[in-house]
Amino acid sequence: MQLAHVFTIVGWGISLHALLMLAPMAFSLLSGEGALAFDFFVAGLVTLFVGGGMLLAMRQEFTTLGRRETFFAATLIWIMVPAFAALPFYLSGAIPSATNAYFEALSGFSTNGATILADVAAAPRPILFWRSLLQWSGGFSVLVFLSMLAGVLNLPGTTPLTRALAKVSARPVTQRLGHAVLSLLKIYALLTAACIAALLVAGTGLFDAVCYAFSVLSTGGFLTSSGADAFLSDRIVEAVLMVFMTIAAINFSFHWSFFNGDRRSYFKDPEYRYLLAMIVFASLLVFLLMLPHSDLPALETLRYAIFNTVSAVTTTGINMPVITGEGVYYWPVGALLLLLLLMIVGGATVSTAGGIKLMRLSILARLAGQEISRLSYPSSVAVIKYGGERVERQQILSAWSVFVLYCLSLVAVTLLLTADGLQMPTALILATTNLATAGSAATTFLADGLTGGGGFHGYDALPRFSKWILCITMLIGRLEILAVLSLLNPAIWRR
Repeated sequence: MQLAHVFTIVGWGISLHALLMLAPMAFSLLSGEGALAFDFFVAGLVTLFVGGGMLLAMRQEFTTLGRRETFFAATLIWIMVPAFAALPFYLSGAIPSATNAYFEALSGFSTNGATILADVAAAPRPILFWRSLLQWSGGFSVLVFLSMLAGVLNLPGTTPLTRALAKVSARPVTQRLGHAVLSLLKIYALLTAACIAALLVAGTGLFDAVCYAFSVLSTGGFLTSSGADAFLSDRIVEAVLMVFMTIAAINFSFHWSFFNGDRRSYFKDPEYRYLLAMIVFASLLVFLLMLPHSDLPALETLRYAIFNTVSAVTTTGINMPVITGEGVYYWPVGALLLLLLLMIVGGATVSTAGGIKLMRLSILARLAGQEISRLSYPSSVAVIKYGGERVERQQILSAWSVFVLYCLSLVAVTLLLTADGLQMPTALILATTNLATAGSAATTFLADGLTGGGGFHGYDALPRFSKWILCITMLIGRLEILAVLSLLNPAIWRR
């Protein structure tokens, strides 16, 4: 294990987030909150000291980074960055518990969206801005991680972006990371700016526009208020958010190709078509499940169905609780179960969305079809193709491994939460939403029909052990599950 290489990358990740703290510090000063600006300054100084110390201690260039070093570095970044990002929450007193502060920071950096804050609107605006910025940074970080590791993770097919990154494979690793960052950052930042501009045109205030753009492009789900009801009362705002949630769930390699001259890049990828088709058909099915139980006009019911379906498929987790004509919240159980299933499926690979991912499920569906066909034609030789390219046996095994490990993780987390005193339905919903990086949706699901609340009164009220279990769940759900769990295999450390 080349620990010097690992800690060089981790040091860069920590140091860059120290610089990010300058933004909320400046916002605090502009808002007249000098004490809060000082908290951000201290947190940034500590973070820069540790990150910079790692870089100075491990000064060396290297051109190769093994699989275990790559997985270990990624896992350490997603563990350590939230530890330092939690400092402003803790020092300012906005979240006085160390466990809760880490939970909030990890939820942001993993783009999960689960929040400890009982009254989000009462929190200082610089704190809310830092949460959103952390979420945006986490979304971008996972894009870089997935783009660099497409081959290592056995993802079938190649894209112009992965081929472009492969051309610089002879350069030092830090330069390759820099190339990947710059390649994606201009696209990610451009889409974020477009979302902010669209929200401003729709009549949203600047602060809310920035925070919600950060939340939507990272498919995170953090809000600037305790509920989405008031903010989403404007139909144009809803439309803007749905468009950019969908954009964020598409493979960013094809965004890169589009902005680099290939105007037909999206149509070359079947996963893009699967995503749009799933949104259309799932929205229709949710609408049909809601219609017999709703006293709202059909168009209003369709509005709820489409928005919540898009939010579920993209694992953003911003849910609009259905309000009946009598003014009470209500969700049909069948519609909620379908939305949970859509979260497990998730969006496209190399996107900020969570879940198992459409590419893998498409490969498994084709494999199932092939096995059924073989029952009638035992001697037939069939080849599974994806995007016009042959899917290799190792890639099929990788897809199966992710699917099985995802299901086993879901069962394990549910049982651990149940052992800590949570009711089974509550534990299952918390495990499902947090493993799919859509933790912000749990409150809606638990309050609106599946469990009648199930003893869940917000993440802040959970036992400490359950919070740490959910932290591990967020980590596994955000990073590719094989990348994290492979580190538990003793064989990988003996090589």
